[in-house]
Amino acid sequence: MSASRRIVLCAGELSGDMHAAHVVAALRERIPGVGITGMAGANCARAGMDVRFEYNDYAVIGFTGIFASLPRFYRLERRLRALIDDADLFIAVDYPGLNLRLCAYAHARGKRVLYFIAPQVWAWGARRVQKMKRTVDQVAVVLPFEADIYRRAGMAVEYVGHPFVTDHDLPAPRPESEREWIALLPGSRASEVDAMLPTFLAAAEYLVARDPTLRVAIGRSPVVPPDVYDEHLRGVSFPVERRDGAVDVLSRARAAMVASGTATLEAALLETPLVVVYRTGATNYALAKRLVKIPHVGLVNIVLGDEVAPEFVQASATPDAIASAVERILDDAEYRLAMVERFRGLRARLGEGMGSARVAELAGKLLS
Repeated sequence: MSASRRIVLCAGELSGDMHAAHVVAALRERIPGVGITGMAGANCARAGMDVRFEYNDYAVIGFTGIFASLPRFYRLERRLRALIDDADLFIAVDYPGLNLRLCAYAHARGKRVLYFIAPQVWAWGARRVQKMKRTVDQVAVVLPFEADIYRRAGMAVEYVGHPFVTDHDLPAPRPESEREWIALLPGSRASEVDAMLPTFLAAAEYLVARDPTLRVAIGRSPVVPPDVYDEHLRGVSFPVERRDGAVDVLSRARAAMVASGTATLEAALLETPLVVVYRTGATNYALAKRLVKIPHVGLVNIVLGDEVAPEFVQASATPDAIASAVERILDDAEYRLAMVERFRGLRARLGEGMGSARVAELAGKLLS
């Protein structure tokens, strides 16, 4: 294979950047001299990608945030299209709002297209599958039930396992005797933290008032400035420990409050009992409710096909309700153990694949 192959990769969020970094490393090992550029973050940059556009500069939450930022996104898309013009392969990583349009553009320009961490078509409906069928050459999915959806549509698809298990070094679940605190995971973007953290802190205040011996810890996102957390913590009446990242704070938690997203799956893989919370603006919620086709918002519940971790969405996401659910986890050993038991076995199910090494192999085949 030619050493001058050029790949454009687009990962528009923290989780995509984390997972794509392993793909970048695998590609550079498999295809010496390959050039990889596009949109990602610090993880992909450390793996050797030429990151032209930092995803955190374009972080928004919800439909209204996207609408307000449309001029910036149009400029970003034009610049990414210009990179694709000179590339041999486009790799889309999650982030369907932008990536589906870039897939269509790349296909129209005669480029090969690989989609890693494919759009959640089971949530958004079948129209996206048909659109992808016209523009994507190969799909690499990370949840076991997704492969059949794309296969039924006649697409080339492979389940490669979930990166949390196949590529990341998640520690083994800790026993209860080593768990120390209530974990707060309010999201990976500043706008999410602003939306979620006040409610989480109010729920934690209720719990600490009931039991002053409880410790509380926040898992800080690496792309959210510390002063965003500090602003919300001013005047809080109880100590709150600050920890970097999700894994450390979740692995040592007796229970967790987690914003809906990939961190809910991390918590389950670490066998940490949790409650799932989703709150957004009224307009965003009204639009999402019309478009989303599934009964659960937490990724862990979607994978398990049941509301194993209790969910609090929009109006139901009150501090009292969240605190009561966490209280039950802490006080009801039978309930807590039943939840953890449902989480066991997830590592085996989500580890059935070769992860980033297989994604790099699929990319190599498209380039050959």
